[in-house]
Amino acid sequence: MIKSRADMSRTEAVDVLVAGGGPAGLAAAVSAARLGASVRLVEKHGFLGGTLTMVTLGSICGLYTVTDDAVIPVVQGIAGEMARRLQATGGAPDAPKRWLKTASLPYDPFVMKLVCDDLATEAGLDLSFHSLVTDVLMEETRVTGLAYETPSGRVACRAGAVIDATGDADVATLAGAEFEYDHRTIQAPTAMVRFGGVDTAAAMAIDRPTLHACLERAVRAGIPLPRTAGGMFSVRDGIVHLNITRVLEDGHSPDILEVGALTAAEVAGRRQVRLYEEAFRRFVPGFERCFVLDTGAELGIRESRRVRGEYWLELDDVMHQARFPDAVACSAWPVEDHGGGRDTKWVFLEPGTYYQLPYRMMVPRGLDGLLVAGRCASASHDAHASMRVAAICMGLGEAAGVAAAQCVSSGVTLRRADIRALRRQLLQQGAFLGDEPPPALVNAERARMPAQD
Repeated sequence: MIKSRADMSRTEAVDVLVAGGGPAGLAAAVSAARLGASVRLVEKHGFLGGTLTMVTLGSICGLYTVTDDAVIPVVQGIAGEMARRLQATGGAPDAPKRWLKTASLPYDPFVMKLVCDDLATEAGLDLSFHSLVTDVLMEETRVTGLAYETPSGRVACRAGAVIDATGDADVATLAGAEFEYDHRTIQAPTAMVRFGGVDTAAAMAIDRPTLHACLERAVRAGIPLPRTAGGMFSVRDGIVHLNITRVLEDGHSPDILEVGALTAAEVAGRRQVRLYEEAFRRFVPGFERCFVLDTGAELGIRESRRVRGEYWLELDDVMHQARFPDAVACSAWPVEDHGGGRDTKWVFLEPGTYYQLPYRMMVPRGLDGLLVAGRCASASHDAHASMRVAAICMGLGEAAGVAAAQCVSSGVTLRRADIRALRRQLLQQGAFLGDEPPPALVNAERARMPAQD
């Protein structure tokens, strides 16, 4: 039965249906299609990449763990392929950038869009841009497809497997999944900005403590900045990307699932960008003639719904290098919590270490036919602050896509996926699952900055 009885303008059927074309959704769709599944990817915007292109993060976080002497990839597979494609086309530097006690890969957002397009078209995906999921198709507790609105009418698409990669768990919520969400405790969102007209040589010579000191002087001078430290990256001469704003309402995150609060937050984010433009011009070397080149198309949302899965990832798993028999990805990203003050809480893993992520955290409790991949997967608030970043979402998405293709092909439910076959295929695709030591990169920029924000 269809949960909503509204008429559909047309019907379709595919093996795997993916909602959301961000890091998790793109990786899921590509990996399923490469295994021969027919795949439709439904995306509400006119391009792929999600937070990487819509919000423009500035760098891909989560790819690496670090030691004093090495940068070590812990997310490979499709995420590693994306990084190599960016580097080959001049959209990313040859080496990752070390900062604090971690490292990430800066990138050009337009080149990222092209790389995402290439990955999708080469895999033969059926793409539906400008399409918004509005309903689920269900048979009792099994999700059998989605309904979505397009410029050419409403579509009902049935599928052997559905993957929710919407970030906000929109599909899982429509299907009645359990989830956790409290806007008073979730992480604050950020309006990303790129400045042009920058003396990049001077700007990129500034370390994080110096930037913090410059912006604290701006606060003392009367500019009400909500945050005085953040990420600063440059791929093109004269252009610097900043992850620096913090949008709050009454000292905590706005309710980003309520349209009025989200609308107000979008406006507030752009107003903050104007404050930072003034502060950087007046107080930060290299930015004396800077101007706002662009902001993200949407506010950068770090946290919203977290679906209750068959496994609930906890902070103890993150901090104690958890290992799982059904591990499908790894993470070494620190616990990065953007709360209500001007500081950001960082809790770093031991150098060179990582934890595994289990397949079960993508299987929602009480539902069949559905996997939840990306930042809306099953994790506590604290654990989520580590596993939510782009590369890790890609690792989970790749695993979800392989599982979906294999289960549809073999006729078994997603809940009963053959974990050994899933892991074997992921390894064949170049994924790192954490069972063997990963190789180190030795050509990364050495870190100069202490672990404080």
